[in-house]
Amino acid sequence: MNSQSTTCPNCENLGYSTHGQKRWAHAEICSCRVPCENCDGYGTRVERGDGGKTWVSECNCRLVSKRVQRYNAGHLPARYHGKTVEDFQIGNDSQQAVKKWLLGFQKRGKGGDNGFLLFGGPGVGKTHLLCGILRFLIMERGLNCRYIDCFQLLSELKATFETGYGSSALMEDVCSVPILGMDELGKTRPNGWQHGVLDQIISRRYDEGLTTFITTNYSMQSKAETPAGSSRDDQHWIEQAAGASLVDRVGARINSRLYEMCVPFHLQGVDYRQNERIAQ
Repeated sequence: MNSQSTTCPNCENLGYSTHGQKRWAHAEICSCRVPCENCDGYGTRVERGDGGKTWVSECNCRLVSKRVQRYNAGHLPARYHGKTVEDFQIGNDSQQAVKKWLLGFQKRGKGGDNGFLLFGGPGVGKTHLLCGILRFLIMERGLNCRYIDCFQLLSELKATFETGYGSSALMEDVCSVPILGMDELGKTRPNGWQHGVLDQIISRRYDEGLTTFITTNYSMQSKAETPAGSSRDDQHWIEQAAGASLVDRVGARINSRLYEMCVPFHLQGVDYRQNERIAQ
């Protein structure tokens, strides 16, 4: 980074910034890193070792550029571009447990490790946490990640199948990316063709040992199996879900694989969106 004694107000010395651009989140290299003080923007620099031996190496600025490109290809939703795991506010034990696990994954996790399955009512922060960890893993760890909204994915695949254009490329990307974030699993009950697509995605990732992060509004337990002592907010959510569980939405085969692929977390809490509206 160019020499400076103060924190860059645009990127806080990260070297990049993110913002919402229409539908998707967008990253760009911060102006404080242009031109690069180490290579003057060439992307390579000459290294000199003992004895006068020299060689050309890739500059770190090119690494940041690659991560920016990878982030922009990850299709994170624009609204959540600035969300991080660190800024998620803890209000109860379940939120603390989830945040602790995610912070640990940010430090040590990698493609091939078990992912997570966050289940809980609307507005408790599931998408915030999903996008936050994907942002970190791409921009700070350089890992290859992708976000999908399950409902939108099925709609887009249906459209591409009908036109015969681009469907195989999209499916291959979703099935093979090392770390995939699947938001809103079970939002629609997949039938026939849609269920086959979802089964193919989960089965491919299960067989190849790829990391998958999942969020859902549906409980891992049915209403009849709800443990005693559930909070008032949990009971309200269960009633809204009319007793449906994730297995009811995706089927036993997919649900069984998810138990082995993911660490389940019940994220409890109030609906932040409703609370913000009431506060206004």
